[in-house]
Amino acid sequence: MKPEVSAGSESQRVVSLFSSLSYEEQVGVVSSLLSEVAAQEKKSPAALVDKYAIPFGIFAQKKLSSLEAIVKYLKEVQGLQLVQIASLLGRDSSTIWSTYGNASKKMLAPFSSVADDVVIPASLIADRTLSVLEHIVFFAKNLGYSNHEIAIMLQLDDRTIWSVLHRAKKKRGVQ
Repeated sequence: MKPEVSAGSESQRVVSLFSSLSYEEQVGVVSSLLSEVAAQEKKSPAALVDKYAIPFGIFAQKKLSSLEAIVKYLKEVQGLQLVQIASLLGRDSSTIWSTYGNASKKMLAPFSSVADDVVIPASLIADRTLSVLEHIVFFAKNLGYSNHEIAIMLQLDDRTIWSVLHRAKKKRGVQ
């Protein structure tokens, strides 16, 4: 007969096993677990990790810049206050206020249903080493999308995607 194991000791055993893995193996395990939970929840792994994940579907319009689309989405769909958006995106409050004002003038209607099969963590935009568009393109490329697929998702020309990606790689020191 098998002795009963408490949930606490089972968790400790799993953590101990996880700790004994190499970094690469740990990343693989976490990635697999996130993918499994995301599939069960019908969400993307990034949406599980970042509460304010930005769906790529908001960029599939030509009226707004990338930052305008993000601010409008976070304000109108996620219901964040402009000061919260400023903090989340690592921008000055006056910049976000101005950006939202411009976005509201350019696109009067709120975002209707947007494709959320690919999302980018909002917190990634706070890193100012790359522009907003460079972050978006670099992130999508690291997910394995081709330049053409990214161009379709963002409603931009393939050559624009190549230029933005080339600039981002140069800034990051990636070949």
